[in-house]
Amino acid sequence: MKQLTPMDSHFFYFEGPNQPMMIGSLWLCDQSTAPDGIVRHKEILQYISDRLNTTSYFRRRLEHAPFQLDDPYWLEDENFDLEYHVRHVGLPQPGDWRQLCIFTARTMSRSVDMERAPWEVYIIEGVNNVEGVPPNSFAVLIRFHHAYVDGKSSLELSTALMEETAAHEYGRRDRIEVAERAPTRLEMWARTAPRMMGQTFRSVKAGFTFSRKSLELVNRLRKEGLPDQRRVPKTMFNTAVSPHRSYGAYTWFIPELKRMRQLHKGASLNDVLLAIIAGGMRRYLSKHNQLPASESLVSMCPVSIRPEDSKIEGGNLISAMYIAIGTNLADPVERLRVVQARTAKGIPIAKEVLCDLSNAAGDMMPPAMRALGAWVQNKTHVSSAIPVINTVITNVPGIPGNTTRYFAGAAIRDVFPLVPVCDGMAISHGMTGIYDRLNLGVVADRGVVPDMDFYIECMKASTQEYLDTTNAFEAKALAAAAEQLKAAQAIEATESALAPKEAASQAAGAPAKSKARTPRAPAKPRSKPEAKKAASSPDAAVPAAAVPAAKKHLEAVPKTPAVPASSTTSTAGPALAPKSPAAAQQRKQEGN
Repeated sequence: MKQLTPMDSHFFYFEGPNQPMMIGSLWLCDQSTAPDGIVRHKEILQYISDRLNTTSYFRRRLEHAPFQLDDPYWLEDENFDLEYHVRHVGLPQPGDWRQLCIFTARTMSRSVDMERAPWEVYIIEGVNNVEGVPPNSFAVLIRFHHAYVDGKSSLELSTALMEETAAHEYGRRDRIEVAERAPTRLEMWARTAPRMMGQTFRSVKAGFTFSRKSLELVNRLRKEGLPDQRRVPKTMFNTAVSPHRSYGAYTWFIPELKRMRQLHKGASLNDVLLAIIAGGMRRYLSKHNQLPASESLVSMCPVSIRPEDSKIEGGNLISAMYIAIGTNLADPVERLRVVQARTAKGIPIAKEVLCDLSNAAGDMMPPAMRALGAWVQNKTHVSSAIPVINTVITNVPGIPGNTTRYFAGAAIRDVFPLVPVCDGMAISHGMTGIYDRLNLGVVADRGVVPDMDFYIECMKASTQEYLDTTNAFEAKALAAAAEQLKAAQAIEATESALAPKEAASQAAGAPAKSKARTPRAPAKPRSKPEAKKAASSPDAAVPAAAVPAAKKHLEAVPKTPAVPASSTTSTAGPALAPKSPAAAQQRKQEGN
């Protein structure tokens, strides 16, 4: 048995009827690629059974300590029933995207039976009018409890249900499945009593770690500078959530997002996504007259610290970055610049300091006290009265490569993430990639965001704003490259026109003279403010950073052919030298 860590148990203790701690993903599957053109439910059951044979994590359930005096354990269920976890449902007609989002939202408003393995799979038939998949397709909704997995490990467990071929080998078993015997109460007491006696030592040890990391955090903030925004504004999202949910999604194309990175040097793909979402939230709050005038919304951005060799072990190995995402800035380029500067500082602190700090805080408190604190919070909803964050934005690594993945022979066309909400954070944003696309999934309290379609339209408008800005930036870069190429062609044409005259002068016996070039004065070193101003100037950055292909395109324009010069002719020859009257008279006498 493996015991839950303090972070895992945090999600278990904080679950309530109004805030189920469920994460997951929604797949759109095209069953026309199956060998027979159709996938039957019994084949799906057999397929999932075969794929679950590759790992034991899907069979785990909770085993509680006596009187819940300690954190629970994961135990492989000897009574695991696959058909309980795999549900077969149908969409009401017309089977469009709206119906699918309504079903997803209703399902995400419920938790799972924690006495069984905490996951569910819904096979949703009747997907007939959803863009991107043909009629008679189906969807797969996979849900995990957050105490079971974090975002990265949930993706790894989900991809365990995928294959790279449509031809599945049914009935294959690569490992022997062995279920653990449930321990007796006496055996559980034998585990719990020593841990209770050792809690004081663990608390003292964690206290030293907490103090050391707290001092490190203070020193780093003193050295790198305090955050420019130190207060979280209270918005319509900072409220106690209801049990009801709304869901929406939006799709970006990764090549377009990569183009947007050139708007600010050093911006990453995640920086662009944060800026786009901030722009969408700004539009939505402005429409409802809820936008804070001078302060930005603050997002919690999970940062995975999971090593590659433990990516399918389950549990939660994450830290968190808290940044103001620039909803108070109307200029999209300035918003991206601010976001990039803040994430550049926030990510190292999240990985190197905040992770150990939060884990030490969990280890300092006995499990019973953590459970009691979560119960008090769920009853009083204190986190909705004192805003700590406004939303969560997380980017879960997607399916690598462009190879089509299959589920029971059906091609997986799209994957949309699902992230929970809780008191004080009534909206969440999850992102994951598949093939050449990046999909956004938005889960919100239905009472707070009843108009999810409009919220997604705000995200679309923010994306279009960045696309228009990128197009204008590239057009400016193309014009600058064209001017540079035009000037180079003019110089080359002038030199080509002068070449015949130089050759004629050499043939007439004129002495070859090379025009002495005046040495260029060394560049005067710039002061730091001048250099910073020049580096940040859009005109200075455009030719070098914008579109490398612009010059290549313009260089394809036909140039004036150059006349080959004689081997004794200099490009800056006598034809360019000034002729004085005395020199002309002397040349005339020599001719006589």
